[in-house]
Amino acid sequence: MKEVEIKALLTEERYRYLKTLLPHKFRKVYEDNITTVKFRPHDVRVRYSDRVREVVLKDVDPTKVSRNELTIRLNTVDDCHKMIALLESVGLQQHPSWTTERADFVCEKDCHEYTLSLQHIPNFAYLLEAEIMTDEPHKHIPNLKKILSNLGCEPLDADQFKARINEYIAKYGR
Repeated sequence: MKEVEIKALLTEERYRYLKTLLPHKFRKVYEDNITTVKFRPHDVRVRYSDRVREVVLKDVDPTKVSRNELTIRLNTVDDCHKMIALLESVGLQQHPSWTTERADFVCEKDCHEYTLSLQHIPNFAYLLEAEIMTDEPHKHIPNLKKILSNLGCEPLDADQFKARINEYIAKYGR
Protein backbone atom coordinates (compact mmCIF):
# COMPACT_ATOMS: atom_id res chain seq x y z
CA MET A 1 0.00 0.00 0.00
CA LYS A 2 1.05 3.53 -0.61
CA GLU A 3 0.51 6.52 1.60
CA VAL A 4 -0.86 9.39 -0.47
CA GLU A 5 -0.76 12.74 1.27
CA ILE A 6 -1.09 16.37 0.37
CA LYS A 7 0.16 18.94 2.89
CA ALA A 8 -0.88 22.55 3.39
CA LEU A 9 1.21 25.04 5.35
CA LEU A 10 -0.93 27.10 7.72
CA THR A 11 -0.56 30.35 9.57
CA GLU A 12 -1.07 30.15 13.32
CA GLU A 13 -4.38 31.99 12.87
CA ARG A 14 -5.60 29.50 10.23
CA TYR A 15 -4.49 26.59 12.42
CA ARG A 16 -6.52 27.92 15.37
CA TYR A 17 -9.56 28.41 13.12
CA LEU A 18 -9.33 24.86 11.75
CA LYS A 19 -8.81 23.51 15.27
CA THR A 20 -12.29 24.83 16.14
CA LEU A 21 -13.91 24.03 12.76
CA LEU A 22 -12.78 20.45 12.07
CA PRO A 23 -14.41 18.82 15.14
CA HIS A 24 -17.77 20.22 13.99
CA LYS A 25 -17.36 19.12 10.37
CA PHE A 26 -15.66 15.73 10.72
CA ARG A 27 -15.39 12.85 13.15
CA LYS A 28 -12.33 13.18 15.41
CA VAL A 29 -10.53 9.86 15.70
CA TYR A 30 -7.30 10.73 17.41
CA GLU A 31 -5.51 13.42 19.38
CA ASP A 32 -2.02 13.10 20.77
CA ASN A 33 1.45 14.62 21.20
CA ILE A 34 3.83 12.36 19.27
CA THR A 35 7.63 12.46 19.49
CA THR A 36 9.36 11.55 16.23
CA VAL A 37 13.02 10.65 15.79
CA LYS A 38 13.95 10.47 12.11
CA PHE A 39 17.07 8.97 10.57
CA ARG A 40 18.90 9.59 7.32
CA PRO A 41 19.94 8.84 4.65
CA HIS A 42 16.69 6.83 4.56
CA ASP A 43 13.30 7.94 5.87
CA VAL A 44 13.17 5.78 8.99
CA ARG A 45 11.20 7.16 11.92
CA VAL A 46 10.66 6.02 15.47
CA ARG A 47 7.42 7.56 16.76
CA TYR A 48 6.12 7.34 20.30
CA SER A 49 3.58 8.76 22.70
CA ASP A 50 1.22 7.38 25.32
CA ARG A 51 -0.79 5.76 22.49
CA VAL A 52 1.66 5.25 19.60
CA ARG A 53 4.86 3.23 19.60
CA GLU A 54 6.21 2.33 16.18
CA VAL A 55 9.03 2.35 13.69
CA VAL A 56 8.09 3.53 10.20
CA LEU A 57 10.01 3.18 6.95
CA LYS A 58 8.92 5.37 4.05
CA ASP A 59 10.54 5.20 0.65
CA VAL A 60 11.72 8.10 -1.48
CA ASP A 61 11.62 11.80 -0.78
CA PRO A 62 9.45 13.00 2.15
CA THR A 63 7.91 15.68 -0.05
CA LYS A 64 6.51 13.22 -2.62
CA VAL A 65 2.73 12.89 -2.75
CA SER A 66 2.76 9.08 -2.89
CA ARG A 67 5.17 6.79 -1.02
CA ASN A 68 5.36 3.19 0.13
CA GLU A 69 5.15 2.87 3.90
CA LEU A 70 5.97 0.01 6.24
CA THR A 71 5.03 0.28 9.93
CA ILE A 72 6.08 -2.04 12.75
CA ARG A 73 4.34 -1.61 16.09
CA LEU A 74 6.51 -1.60 19.21
CA ASN A 75 5.26 -2.55 22.67
CA THR A 76 6.71 0.12 24.94
CA VAL A 77 8.42 3.50 24.88
CA ASP A 78 11.51 1.66 26.15
CA ASP A 79 11.34 -0.48 22.96
CA CYS A 80 11.33 2.78 20.97
CA HIS A 81 14.49 3.98 22.74
CA LYS A 82 16.14 0.61 22.05
CA MET A 83 15.17 0.92 18.36
CA ILE A 84 16.70 4.41 18.25
CA ALA A 85 19.94 3.01 19.72
CA LEU A 86 19.89 0.14 17.21
CA LEU A 87 19.43 2.47 14.23
CA GLU A 88 22.29 4.66 15.44
CA SER A 89 24.51 1.60 15.98
CA VAL A 90 24.09 0.52 12.34
CA GLY A 91 25.24 3.96 11.17
CA LEU A 92 22.04 5.86 10.43
CA GLN A 93 22.27 9.55 11.31
CA GLN A 94 19.61 11.08 13.50
CA HIS A 95 17.76 14.22 12.44
CA PRO A 96 16.71 16.57 15.21
CA SER A 97 13.68 15.04 16.91
CA TRP A 98 10.37 16.86 17.20
CA THR A 99 7.08 16.56 19.03
CA THR A 100 3.88 17.04 17.07
CA GLU A 101 0.62 18.21 18.56
CA ARG A 102 -1.74 16.25 16.31
CA ALA A 103 -5.48 15.79 15.87
CA ASP A 104 -6.84 13.40 13.20
CA PHE A 105 -10.29 13.48 11.65
CA VAL A 106 -12.12 11.27 9.16
CA CYS A 107 -13.44 12.93 6.01
CA GLU A 108 -15.68 10.97 3.65
CA LYS A 109 -15.66 11.87 -0.04
CA ASP A 110 -16.80 9.82 -3.02
CA CYS A 111 -17.26 6.67 -0.89
CA HIS A 112 -13.70 6.87 0.49
CA GLU A 113 -12.45 7.74 3.96
CA TYR A 114 -9.61 10.23 4.09
CA THR A 115 -7.67 11.29 7.16
CA LEU A 116 -7.22 14.97 7.92
CA SER A 117 -4.33 15.56 10.28
CA LEU A 118 -4.06 18.97 11.89
CA GLN A 119 -0.53 19.39 13.25
CA HIS A 120 1.57 21.89 15.12
CA ILE A 121 5.28 21.15 15.19
CA PRO A 122 6.86 23.80 17.45
CA ASN A 123 9.69 25.78 15.84
CA PHE A 124 8.79 24.26 12.46
CA ALA A 125 5.25 24.69 11.12
CA TYR A 126 1.49 24.46 11.39
CA LEU A 127 0.25 21.88 8.87
CA LEU A 128 -2.90 20.26 7.58
CA GLU A 129 -2.39 16.92 5.86
CA ALA A 130 -5.03 15.08 3.87
CA GLU A 131 -4.10 11.44 3.32
CA ILE A 132 -5.18 7.91 2.50
CA MET A 133 -3.48 4.50 2.31
CA THR A 134 -4.27 2.97 -1.08
CA ASP A 135 -3.11 0.80 -3.95
CA GLU A 136 -4.35 3.44 -6.43
CA PRO A 137 -2.58 6.71 -5.53
CA HIS A 138 -3.41 8.58 -8.76
CA LYS A 139 -7.13 8.07 -8.13
CA HIS A 140 -7.11 9.97 -4.82
CA ILE A 141 -4.85 12.95 -5.47
CA PRO A 142 -7.67 15.11 -6.95
CA ASN A 143 -9.91 14.34 -3.94
CA LEU A 144 -7.16 15.22 -1.46
CA LYS A 145 -6.52 18.53 -3.20
CA LYS A 146 -10.27 19.27 -3.29
CA ILE A 147 -10.62 18.54 0.45
CA LEU A 148 -7.83 21.01 1.26
CA SER A 149 -9.25 23.57 -1.13
CA ASN A 150 -12.72 23.28 0.45
CA LEU A 151 -11.09 24.11 3.79
CA GLY A 152 -9.42 27.21 2.31
CA CYS A 153 -5.94 25.64 2.14
CA GLU A 154 -3.47 25.39 -0.72
CA PRO A 155 -1.22 22.35 -1.25
CA LEU A 156 2.34 22.98 -0.11
CA ASP A 157 5.00 23.26 -2.79
CA ALA A 158 7.52 20.39 -2.47
CA ASP A 159 10.56 22.67 -2.86
CA GLN A 160 9.23 25.05 -0.21
CA PHE A 161 8.71 22.12 2.18
CA LYS A 162 12.22 20.75 1.51
CA ALA A 163 13.69 24.18 2.26
CA ARG A 164 11.80 24.33 5.60
CA ILE A 165 13.03 20.85 6.53
CA ASN A 166 16.63 21.77 5.71
CA GLU A 167 16.36 24.99 7.77
CA TYR A 168 15.02 23.02 10.72
CA ILE A 169 17.83 20.44 10.48
CA ALA A 170 20.47 23.18 10.20
CA LYS A 171 19.08 25.04 13.21
CA TYR A 172 18.28 22.14 15.54
CA GLY A 173 20.58 19.36 14.29
CA ARG A 174 23.45 17.94 16.24
